[in-house]
Amino acid sequence: MKLAKVVGTVVLSRCVDAYVGKALHLTQDLDESLAPVGDPEVSTAWQPVNEGEVVIVEMSRESANAFDPPIPIDSVILGKVETIHIEA
Repeated sequence: MKLAKVVGTVVLSRCVDAYVGKALHLTQDLDESLAPVGDPEVSTAWQPVNEGEVVIVEMSRESANAFDPPIPIDSVILGKVETIHIEA
């Protein structure tokens, strides 16, 4: 799992049946100082999220298990982050 920031929404004109009714968002990974790292990725969400929110993202094979039945995805937003406390 990692921290990411929602930087946009993806809109599909055609999609795989498993994606019907699912929200797709662009997420940007964050480092220890909450600065953007790498390229934005498409993540599926099972709860509503807004642009600019910090979220917890699960990557790889485990992300498909967030839905019942599992769907073919590589990244899922598991939840919103309300507070971040980083000790030096």
